Amino acid sequence: MSLKSLSKTRWRIEPSRVTVYPYGLSYILAAILAIIFAAGYFVYIYYLQNDAGSSVPLLLVLLIIIALFVGWAGTSVEFDISEGIMRKKLMGFLPIRAIPFSQIYGISPVSNLAGSYTYRVFKKDNRYGKGLLVSCAYVKNNDPNALTFVDEVITPIHHYLEAHDGPEDFKPLNIERYTFFNVEGSAYIIKKNKFGSLLLGLLLLVIGIHELTPGAWLGDGWTIGRICFMLLTLIGGPAIMLAGFTDVRLDKNSRLLTRTNPTGLGNCSYSFDDFKGLQTVRKSTNFIYSGTDVRAYFLKPGSQKEVVIVLQSFFSTRKVERFVAEVNSIIV
Repeated sequence: MSLKSLSKTRWRIEPSRVTVYPYGLSYILAAILAIIFAAGYFVYIYYLQNDAGSSVPLLLVLLIIIALFVGWAGTSVEFDISEGIMRKKLMGFLPIRAIPFSQIYGISPVSNLAGSYTYRVFKKDNRYGKGLLVSCAYVKNNDPNALTFVDEVITPIHHYLEAHDGPEDFKPLNIERYTFFNVEGSAYIIKKNKFGSLLLGLLLLVIGIHELTPGAWLGDGWTIGRICFMLLTLIGGPAIMLAGFTDVRLDKNSRLLTRTNPTGLGNCSYSFDDFKGLQTVRKSTNFIYSGTDVRAYFLKPGSQKEVVIVLQSFFSTRKVERFVAEVNSIIV
């Protein structure tokens, strides 16, 4: 088995179960670490002239770290068709999580800001949360491994899940009162905390201006850290204020989505007839979750090019489902 194939999603299909191995990349990471550790250990023994006996604890620690990576690479997600349960098994045999099929919404792709995407299992009570990873990361939409994974794994599993769905599971929300929109006649305007955006933006801007004065807290040197801080405050501050005063309006009578702001920059308008759907994008900073964007896709008139508008960002994924339902009730 080649290193490239190890990094791809692997699966095994049996009559009563489907087992997926989404963490194969850890095999490659383990191999890289093993080479680095071996080189470091060689230097430690022969060049630094340390006794081999005294280095046993260090060697054991290095071996344990490599073993953990190898064990994680063997972690599997098993769909037990006969019992109607999905299990995540550490190292392929130790169950650490179990979810009945009746609680599973489905397997959906999740995009990130870097442009790659993965497939994750989502529960019916948290369709826009973190989800459970069931594939490696893909960059291209036409990746052969991804296409085969959808045909051979995701599509059949969705058929098995349907047998465990209840009549109320996919009933659309009845929107009688709008939580995230101000309603003005036929127009629905996304609510914004303008005062909070203005306050935060002004605070950052004032801090940035202060850093240009002789009494700057970070000194007068132009280090990379200081430059990044200046960009964050002097550019980020006005950007936050502008975002707070940017209105996104959905009008049922004119059937237009319109985005406007006081400067006129980025103003646009798109017809509901060109609406292609909504997509959620989970954002992370240094591998830490930092929010979920809800994006609307429109087909640009006169071309096949799609344009994207970020409608709203949330930190709580529980709010995303309600917001998506409200947007769909207006546009669709």
